[in-house]
Amino acid sequence: MTNTIEQYREAKTSYLKLKNQAKKELIARFNELAGELLQVQKELLEDFGEKVAMPAKAKKPRVAKKAAEEPVPAPSSAGKEKETAVLEKRLEKAKQKLAEAKAAGKPTRPLEDKVYEVEDELRLLAAK
Repeated sequence: MTNTIEQYREAKTSYLKLKNQAKKELIARFNELAGELLQVQKELLEDFGEKVAMPAKAKKPRVAKKAAEEPVPAPSSAGKEKETAVLEKRLEKAKQKLAEAKAAGKPTRPLEDKVYEVEDELRLLAAK
């Protein structure tokens, strides 16, 4: 019994040492990558005039809470018209932002994607 306790204590000690060592190595690697990222950002700005922002902190996806036993009611024609109007407004705004970005010479890919998404939502709503 004493032997088991000693083995446990040794394992715990070696685990803590490994944990601390891994933490230090991860922090060093992070700092190395951050320095490299800053260097690339500086070169992009100096050589190409392209200002690139640091990536934002990743967000965890949110899971919608729905009751499993509650059926989803079919939208009524009035509800469908209202939803269509909302989507058309969103589409109009997205197209306007896309036009402004094109005029300013900014990247347009994310805005184009947004326009396509809203158009798809409108098509899906019309198909119901």
